[in-house]
Amino acid sequence: DNPLKFNAIAEAWFGGGRGVDTMAAVVLGTGVGAGLVIDGKLFHGSSNTAGEWGHTVIVAGGRACRCGNHGCLEAYVGAPGILQTLLEIDQRSPLYFQGDQTRSIAAIANAAVQGDATALEVVNRTAFYLSAGLGSLINFMNPEVVVIGSWVAALLGPVMSERLLEFVRTQSLERPFRAARIILSDMARNSVSLGAATSVLEEYLSEEGSKSRRKLTERGGGK
Repeated sequence: DNPLKFNAIAEAWFGGGRGVDTMAAVVLGTGVGAGLVIDGKLFHGSSNTAGEWGHTVIVAGGRACRCGNHGCLEAYVGAPGILQTLLEIDQRSPLYFQGDQTRSIAAIANAAVQGDATALEVVNRTAFYLSAGLGSLINFMNPEVVVIGSWVAALLGPVMSERLLEFVRTQSLERPFRAARIILSDMARNSVSLGAATSVLEEYLSEEGSKSRRKLTERGGGK
C-alpha cells in the first residue's frame, strides 16, 4: 500500500472517519490524493492504484503536472501548484521563499489572516480549484465524510474552509452534498505511520478470525 491508503486507515480507525462506512480521506501536501473507504473497507481498485484523485483533470489543457498530463488537480492545489498561483499573481511576492514550500505556504496562511490582498486571492483561487475536485468526488462517491488532511491542509485549511464550502456547494449535486460532512483532519499523530501499523493489526485480526472459524468448522464435523 501507499501513504494515501495508510492515511485513510488511520482516519477510519482513529480520526474523522470513525463510525462511518463510506469516507474519503483527502491528502493535501506536496502531492494530492484520496484514500477511499467504501462499505467499511479500504478500496484498492483492480491494480491497487485507487485514490489517485490528484491526477483527475479539472482544467483541460491546463498546467503541466508531474505525472506528464496537463490540468490535473494536483497542479493547482498541491504545494507547488499553490506557489505557482502566488507567482502568477505577484512574481515578486515577499510571501514566496524559494526552495521552502512549508515556509511559503505558512506565510500565505498568516498573511491571509491579516487581510493581505495577494494572500487572500491565492486562498480564493486554491479553494475554487479544490472545490472542483471535491465536488466531483462527492458526486460520484456519495461519501458520509470527507476528511482533508496533511500539512498543506493544516496550514491553509483554517483560512480556506469557509470559502471552500461555499464553492463545493455550488459544484455538487444537492443530495450528495447534504449527505457529506467536509472536515479538516484533527489527527495529532503521524497518520501514515499509524495507518501502516494499523493495517498490520487488521491483517492479524483477520487471520486469527479465519483460524477460529476453521477450528469451529473442524470441531463441528465440517458443518
